[in-house]
Amino acid sequence: MKIEKIIRKNNRDIIIYLDNGEEVFLAKEILMKNGLRKNDELSEDKIISLIEENKKYYIKQAAFRYLGKRIHSTDELKLKLKQKKYDGDLINSVISELKKNNYLDDLEFSSRFADEKIKTKSWGRIKIESELRKKGIPNQIISTAMEYKFGGSGEIENAKKLAAKKIKILSGRGLEQNKIREKLFAFLYSRGYDYETSKETVNSLLEDL
Repeated sequence: MKIEKIIRKNNRDIIIYLDNGEEVFLAKEILMKNGLRKNDELSEDKIISLIEENKKYYIKQAAFRYLGKRIHSTDELKLKLKQKKYDGDLINSVISELKKNNYLDDLEFSSRFADEKIKTKSWGRIKIESELRKKGIPNQIISTAMEYKFGGSGEIENAKKLAAKKIKILSGRGLEQNKIREKLFAFLYSRGYDYETSKETVNSLLEDL
C-alpha cells in the first residue's frame, strides 16, 4: 500500500490516506520518528506496528501528565492508566519503559511518601509501611526505605515531638498520670509507632513531666 497524502488533523495528530482507501491516524511525532512521506510503501505489518506504536505514545503521554503533577508508585500509575481503558499489555510495556528510564522508582516514591507523612502528620513506621503496602509497594522496597528513614534514634525523636504536643493537652485536663500514660500510648500507637517506641517515648515524657 502506498501513501497518497498526509493531512494534518490538528496540532498534534495527522491522517495518512492510503491508495486502497484506508486511513491511518497517527501522532505527528510518530510520523516524524518513522520518516513517513507521500508515496512511501507500507506493508500490512508496518501499518499494524505504527498503530501499536501510536497507542503506546498516547499511553506514555498520559503517564507523563500524571507524573508531572506528583510522583506515583508503579501500581498507582498502572491503575490510573487502566481506568483510561488503555490496552493492558501496552500499559505494561510503557510501565517497563518508564521504570527502565527512571521515570518510575518505587524506592524514591516510598522515601518521599515517608518524608511527607513524617513532616506533615508525624506518622510512625507501622502506619507508613501499611499505607505503602496499600499503594502496591513490594515489601523489600518498603523495608529498605524504612531502614533509611527510621534507622537509629530518628523514630524516637519524631515520636517525642508528636507526643510532647499531646501531653500538654492531656495534662491540662487534670488527668491522673496513669490515664495520661494510657491515652498517650494509644495516641502514638494510632499514629503508627510500635509498642517499644511508644513505651519508651511515654516513659521519657512522663519522667520529665
